[in-house]
Amino acid sequence: VTTDHQITIPILGGTSFHINGFRVVWRSAYVVVTTVLATFIAFFNIFLALIGAASFCLLAVYFPIEMYIARSKVPMFSISWMCLQALRLVCLLVSLVAAAGSVEGPIPSLKMYHPFKNEV
Repeated sequence: VTTDHQITIPILGGTSFHINGFRVVWRSAYVVVTTVLATFIAFFNIFLALIGAASFCLLAVYFPIEMYIARSKVPMFSISWMCLQALRLVCLLVSLVAAAGSVEGPIPSLKMYHPFKNEV
């Protein structure tokens, strides 16, 4: 699973490539699954927006702020600690509003959506 296989292509002047079979299969399967989902679900981008709204606050704000506080040893209830907590709260509220908008978006689409029907 973790070994690379060397493949030499004589047409390209004997250029050799190192290919990992697991990565080739995994990446191909990922592309196929996302393509199939995007094909069957006409409003796939709305679900991606929901996933993005859910992960924004954690990945872009919460974890970096907590790591900064831990690494810098910011004293609890100091001015900088309170400002960082306020920033985290504001970003959480923005994420919640974005998630609410992402949930509200597909509801009318789901009512009107008929799979495999082409509307002109």
